[in-house]
Amino acid sequence: AGTRLSSHILSAAALRVMVSEDHFVKVRAIIKDLLERLDAQAKAESTQKSFCDTEMAKEVKGRDTQQGKVEDYEAQIEVKEAEKQQLLKDIAELSAAIAANQKALKEATDLRDKEHIENTKTVEDAGVGKDAVEHALEVLKAYYSGKSFV
Repeated sequence: AGTRLSSHILSAAALRVMVSEDHFVKVRAIIKDLLERLDAQAKAESTQKSFCDTEMAKEVKGRDTQQGKVEDYEAQIEVKEAEKQQLLKDIAELSAAIAANQKALKEATDLRDKEHIENTKTVEDAGVGKDAVEHALEVLKAYYSGKSFV
């Protein structure tokens, strides 16, 4: 029977039964041994299953926690990418404004330089005119303050 079922335990049990004189005592002992072995195997499997279940629950919880962190980080990356795009847009707008301001500054500087040249020329002309007026005043004072007018 043990070889038909490919069971070493049953083969060993059958051999013990054949060898023993009192078959029922030996059969009971063998059955008792088998029950003890099966009980020990069931306890071992139960302990191993309990360990596996506990470890599996821990790992699933850890995986879920890590997955949550990954999703949080991905959300943060998306927010930062949006901020980056907005900042790049702001930089482009501000660069254009700076270029416009520099152009306006150059135009204003050129205009002031031109006006300064004109003003300098006007001041020089006024200085020459002032000198001429002062000379004319001196001539007039000399002419009118002299004895010939008395």
